[in-house]
Amino acid sequence: MDTRGRLTEAFDTVSAWADAYREPPPEGAGERAGARFEAHVAALAEHLRGGRPFPHAADAGRPVKPPHRAAVAARLAISLVGPGDRVFDGDPTTVALEEEVVADLAAMLGLPTAHGHLTSGGTVAGLEALWAAREAHPDLGIAHGADMYPAHEHMCAVLRTPAYPVPTDAAGRMDPDALARVLGRERVGTVVVSAGTTTLGAVDPIADILPLCRERGVRVHADAGYGGFFTLLVDADELRATPAARHLRALAECDSVVVDPHRIGLYPSGCGAVLFREPVPGSGGCRDPLVGDFSSDVSRSGELGADRARPGALAAALWLTLRALPLSPEGVGSGLAARLRGTRQWCELIEAEPELMLFQRPELDILTYLALTGEQHPRMSRVEASSGYILRAGTAGAEHLAHPSHLSTLPVRVLDFLRRHPRAVADRNRTRVLRSELLDPAAESRVGELHARITASAAAAPRRASGPNPGAAEPVAALP
Repeated sequence: MDTRGRLTEAFDTVSAWADAYREPPPEGAGERAGARFEAHVAALAEHLRGGRPFPHAADAGRPVKPPHRAAVAARLAISLVGPGDRVFDGDPTTVALEEEVVADLAAMLGLPTAHGHLTSGGTVAGLEALWAAREAHPDLGIAHGADMYPAHEHMCAVLRTPAYPVPTDAAGRMDPDALARVLGRERVGTVVVSAGTTTLGAVDPIADILPLCRERGVRVHADAGYGGFFTLLVDADELRATPAARHLRALAECDSVVVDPHRIGLYPSGCGAVLFREPVPGSGGCRDPLVGDFSSDVSRSGELGADRARPGALAAALWLTLRALPLSPEGVGSGLAARLRGTRQWCELIEAEPELMLFQRPELDILTYLALTGEQHPRMSRVEASSGYILRAGTAGAEHLAHPSHLSTLPVRVLDFLRRHPRAVADRNRTRVLRSELLDPAAESRVGELHARITASAAAAPRRASGPNPGAAEPVAALP
């Protein structure tokens, strides 16, 4: 794709349109303004240099993948025409594009007849789904996994709806037995499940939770913002035989689902989608309770959900992206499959590595692990110190490193850590472990190099104190 050429065409088209409305500047003013602007652009570039985006092969920390260049081109092109980021009342063009995109997302999730719309972000999409849940059962509360995205509890507070956290199992997934106890004890109208938490990549047992809720007349909403795109691989070799595939298939039976194209790397800024499988009770029979039925005049007028304006730039950019990289196993799925293979390859390396150990085995493409501290019973304080050391070592003086490594860390509560590693010493209430995602599909071939760099940093991390007082604080070693 000739991105530069397409952007040049976009600029030329919009410039010709805008020139008809532009007053000519005083003589010489245009050159002076142009020189000042160039200086400001150079200053901005200098501020940004050395920061994100990191080289994809070295970046194994962020949960957000790089945007597709088609999305960048489309977003920039439409922003020149509609800086308000909305559809004009007299221009239904991007309304049709949005309907195509929503249909693509619904088909991916196994919900070909679902209705919904795009939003300005995944959090807004989740808020709208919980708003619909409250409208369906105004006098009932909402249950969610205790380790789920914390925004769900905050959304319930905003909606003034009771929230009931459900305990999770040792892998961070909602416990169906604990959910049954919550449903028997509390007045719950909707249960929120996760198709891949953004912390651990844990997939709730959705297929087991659905019949439990159906018996009690409870709705099920799925947060598939991160994991929903892995439904493209439920029949592929990389995922077919796993429990996660069974539960991802069950998204097709949920009452509502939220997905977030921003996280998987299709879109350069906030973009979410909320989908409803059936008309929501209490919505007057509307398939999308926030805008009415999609055949209504309301959906064509630009009024839409909490954003109150149909996000035209989102629709156009995502539409073009999905034409360049379709929602299919061969399109978007090919990159996800490569990341799954790379994550599992890295998992095997860690399991065979004396300097590192897994925090827990990955279900999708999020890998959590920690450095061994040299102690027979590792202290949580030393685990945190080692994680911080390795995090800093990967980027300290990154401009001078031939192979930097950009990682992230995950805060872990004491009981969650001890459930996975009962021999640890709980000398603090929480600790930090390392958390990685392979952003570049080509990183599959470079996992060994990345693992070697992190292992070297782990080996250089401060160890337990020697001598008569092993509990004393030891000095932090200098970064390599």
